[in-house]
Amino acid sequence: MEKKTEMNMASKRTNLIFVVSMVILLLFQLALLFFYGNQKAGFHEDELYTFYSTNKTAGLFVNDRQWTSREQLYHDLVVLPGEQFRYDVVKQMQSWDVHPPLYYYMVHTICSLFPNVFSKWLGIAVNLFAFVGSFVLLAYGAYMAAGEKHGKMIAFLTCLGWGFGSAVISGVMFIRMYQWLTLFILLCLDLHLRAIKKNDFSITSFFFPLGITVFLGFLTQYYYIVFHFFLGVGFCFLLLKNKKIKELITYVVTCAAGLGLAICYYPACLSHIFRGYRGTEAVSEFGDASNTLDRLRFFYGLFDDYVMNGTLSIWLLLICLCLVTRGYLKKKGKAGNQLMDASTWLMLFSAMGYFFIISKTALLLGETSNRYQLPVYGILLFLILYVSWKIAEGFVGNYRVLAGVFAAVLILIDGMALKNDKVFFLYREEKEIMEFVDTHVNEPVVVFYNDASPEHVWWLLDELIRYPRVYLAGEVNTALITDETITESEKLLVYIAGHENQELCLEGILSANHNLKSYRAVGEKKLWTLYEFS
Repeated sequence: MEKKTEMNMASKRTNLIFVVSMVILLLFQLALLFFYGNQKAGFHEDELYTFYSTNKTAGLFVNDRQWTSREQLYHDLVVLPGEQFRYDVVKQMQSWDVHPPLYYYMVHTICSLFPNVFSKWLGIAVNLFAFVGSFVLLAYGAYMAAGEKHGKMIAFLTCLGWGFGSAVISGVMFIRMYQWLTLFILLCLDLHLRAIKKNDFSITSFFFPLGITVFLGFLTQYYYIVFHFFLGVGFCFLLLKNKKIKELITYVVTCAAGLGLAICYYPACLSHIFRGYRGTEAVSEFGDASNTLDRLRFFYGLFDDYVMNGTLSIWLLLICLCLVTRGYLKKKGKAGNQLMDASTWLMLFSAMGYFFIISKTALLLGETSNRYQLPVYGILLFLILYVSWKIAEGFVGNYRVLAGVFAAVLILIDGMALKNDKVFFLYREEKEIMEFVDTHVNEPVVVFYNDASPEHVWWLLDELIRYPRVYLAGEVNTALITDETITESEKLLVYIAGHENQELCLEGILSANHNLKSYRAVGEKKLWTLYEFS
């Protein structure tokens, strides 16, 4: 009895140390996220679209040869007093685009709590909530999958490498839905792992929360269904193998009900997936077998560069060499325990299935394409660490030494990536442009837009809202501007989009205003270039 009491006390002490360690780790990672959030100086065009499509009051009207006030532009980025919590409008706005509405509900909610405020921190805050939830879910899933013996240590190592990784930090800085997609994918995975490990398939602990997760995950990002498909296939196979026919039928009905309710709530999803431009692009790319190897190589490279900092090949090579050694020892009767069980095989199958499909269908946008694979980065990292640990423990007797080595390697990998400036979506280079803008806010501003894509004016909204007003002009119309404010000014700022008439528009300013003698490029932003005339 006394021995049992001592064991319980030791177990409680171990659990307390684990919880405290995880909390401290999370706090350090949150501090790092605030550090990088403070450095974020600009916005990706999709981030501006997040605010614009969520909160806009009247919509951006681009009219040739007219002035637009700061208030008109600013009101399309913020929630105005009296217009809070208009979820029906948010839903309608997203139905006209290609995304489900749940993430935009979240952004609209926090913006409604701070009416008339436009700030990067509102968007980052939404992602920080998802980061904390994802951290907890990843730790729980890693602990369950790894088992009781060393589950806590592997969970700690997984969250250590994941949360300090440049790809994950970038995902939090990117004011879009992918961090929340990560949360719902991990939640879905954890529900399945718990059901397998605890053999618990009750309505309250599995099927009901599963149906809610399907509903919310699908309404966050359509890629959720890709992960759940592979996870569901593997899970159904396990149920069949164990002859759990009743649970299998209930599982299929639950998933179908969750998905069906999501479709009924948001029927626009069908046109987005099957007829929208992103849906048709994805189907086209998936059907093209010739691009498969190049696309897999591209996304493999992203994971290698931004999660493993170029060491993935080394990890995989060492794992293969150790597996060969392990196989040899097994023949000699000296091998250790089973390397992977049903739960880890299920994780591998679902993560690799998602990785393959997304690699085939996602947009190739350089480093920013990390966002599409972000939801499974933590799972893939866990699998690498788990297999490496299981192999290494057969060669290293002291698990504390092993844990120290793994932790040091992960800190080195993430530290070198951060030192090499691999966090993106910060746009630090725009800090100088913004400082320039702030010192020239009282000068007249002309925006020459491409008539074929006038909506791209909102790519500049974070800059344009700093001026009292801006003059909008189409590039197709090459007639000289006659507005007196522009023709009589001694200084002028001009934003111009890429177009064949670009030079004609710039020279037209000099022809219309004889006070101006020259111009110089001050900065560039995507399709736009800012010029200063003097």
